[in-house]
Amino acid sequence: MSKIAKLSFTVSILGLLLSGNVALGVGPDLSAGGPSIADTGISSVGPTNVSGLVDVIRNVVKWVYVIFFIIAVLFILFAAFTYLTAGGDSEKVAKAKNQIIYAAVAIAVALLAVGVELIVKDLLKTS
Repeated sequence: MSKIAKLSFTVSILGLLLSGNVALGVGPDLSAGGPSIADTGISSVGPTNVSGLVDVIRNVVKWVYVIFFIIAVLFILFAAFTYLTAGGDSEKVAKAKNQIIYAAVAIAVALLAVGVELIVKDLLKTS
């Protein structure tokens, strides 16, 4: 992976982690007619119980998956461009083929990671 790709990925992940609840729009449900934040005396908005923390983590993971798949598609497009502009150079063609294979394997692993979560959840669910 090139230095620019590593840097952009790192900055994206740091931005997601630092932005926290604000970027994800997570907060108390004030539309239900409950008290406002000013009435409760709460100085910061964030998860107040375990299920709230789980929801925040779930939202962060969803965003990471979305960003990951966008980056994977960009890598496939870049590899396709490299393949098309190789001009018969066997070294560039081999490099492009490897990039496409690596991107496909990364997407497959990410999809398996989502599937493993569902399988474990199903195994742990009591009937």
